[in-house]
Amino acid sequence: MNIKFTPERALIVGRTAIIADLHLGLENVLSGVRVQIDDVIERIERIEGIERIVIAGDLKHEFGRNLPLEWEDVKALLNYLLDRGLDVVVVRGNHDNFLRAILKDFGLELLDEFDVEGWRVVHGHKDCEAEKIVMGHEHPAVKVRLDGTYTFHCFLRVRHEGRVIIVLPAFSPLVSGSDITACNFISPILRDVSCDEVEVYAVNDDVYYLGTLEEFKFIRNDIYEYR
Repeated sequence: MNIKFTPERALIVGRTAIIADLHLGLENVLSGVRVQIDDVIERIERIEGIERIVIAGDLKHEFGRNLPLEWEDVKALLNYLLDRGLDVVVVRGNHDNFLRAILKDFGLELLDEFDVEGWRVVHGHKDCEAEKIVMGHEHPAVKVRLDGTYTFHCFLRVRHEGRVIIVLPAFSPLVSGSDITACNFISPILRDVSCDEVEVYAVNDDVYYLGTLEEFKFIRNDIYEYR
């Protein structure tokens, strides 16, 4: 496949980087201390050789309005991306209500979907019938207990009924991720997926293939029993 998973939690397709679930402004409903935007920009800076970036939904966090930090951080990010000379595409997520009010200052549209070299990019909160899908929404992660409990963001590659679905990890540094070990997904796109159809790629300092979700569950259980 013409794709690459990166430790920055981006999917590379040709010269396009795809990220999802930034949840900018989340600090407004947590501590109020602005911490995300510098981390987000620093990780994007490490992604080289791209000409376009696609944000696959949930660029902002609050459902009901645009919070002050959302205005500030979305604008800061877009200014950085455009100053870098990147083509910017924003796909709508379920948290992106009222985002158009911010995007219009940059002449950007809020799209329901976008195609990149045969892949249909959506957020994932609505169904999609495409054969090759890139989505976010799930914030996938796996948890392992050793000396403590460790959570690893992960990419998922799902092969289901002739389709291939790539699920992106949350790009936000404040979103710890949702443990997908039980194979319970919230997206209608993944409604009937079974654990043996889901390949897991954990992210740490690099990206590590952990096998199918079914295989990973057995490995994790063996670790717990051995300890």
